[in-house]
Amino acid sequence: MKITAVSHLLSLTATLLTWGSPLVAGGPTPPSLAARDDAIRRFESRFIDESSTRYEHSNMTVKLVGYKKIIMTPDARADLEENIRQRPDEWEAFTNAYYDPHEKTMRIYFPVEGALLYHHGELIEASSLGEYPHEMIGGDCAVVGRYQTDQVTGLAWNKIKDGIIHLDEPSLPVRQYGNIFVYDLGWREGGHDHHRGRKRAEGHGGSCKQNHGGKVCSQVYKINHGRCPRDYSGCIDYNGWPKKDCNNHSNKWAFPGSDCFTSVARGHCWSEIPDKR
Repeated sequence: MKITAVSHLLSLTATLLTWGSPLVAGGPTPPSLAARDDAIRRFESRFIDESSTRYEHSNMTVKLVGYKKIIMTPDARADLEENIRQRPDEWEAFTNAYYDPHEKTMRIYFPVEGALLYHHGELIEASSLGEYPHEMIGGDCAVVGRYQTDQVTGLAWNKIKDGIIHLDEPSLPVRQYGNIFVYDLGWREGGHDHHRGRKRAEGHGGSCKQNHGGKVCSQVYKINHGRCPRDYSGCIDYNGWPKKDCNNHSNKWAFPGSDCFTSVARGHCWSEIPDKR
């Protein structure tokens, strides 16, 4: 499970070289599926290795890691790809962000905070770090949801029963590294919603606000990196990487490392799903 900085750098370099191959319509040629799978596993191993220093239970107990896929506009994707090319060392410092050139999405990895699953027929709850005190789970390890709290209130289209916010369907692990299970927990939009010119009143807006009692997730959890003044009328801020002109929100995507990004990366937002009604 241990991955060295050298091997990670080689993996990153190989991916960047792939992006440098002849262009096709829509962008650089993505890596082969085998190379893609290898790069993802290398990244996940590195993420798990670094997360292990923060775990509170024994390394032998069951732990859950999830990821959200961020859907980008073509302009945002082009901006991210260009910044990765120009600043590979800075991008590498994001240990919980992975760009998948094959799928053209950015993944954010996180501990599955408060995940509920069945253990011998009884619901058990993961810690804020996605940990259980058990070395084995008596069940299929399907995440069924999370408890409703003051911080995570759920969405109008969620099934909420007996204080539990249920996922549309139980989420089964997509990969396993020893006692650590990895889950694909869906996608969320990463577009510049605030460019549509519509201010949203407090308590209204997208899934981020609705899921946190009418406030932006980073506001609820007091996450503010202080790079630019925050406008809490929209769900997503763009105060992250690379640093941008605070007076011009359109000049860079700058979502990685932002307040909103950090909220997702800490496992606060994984149960948010698009409105399928």
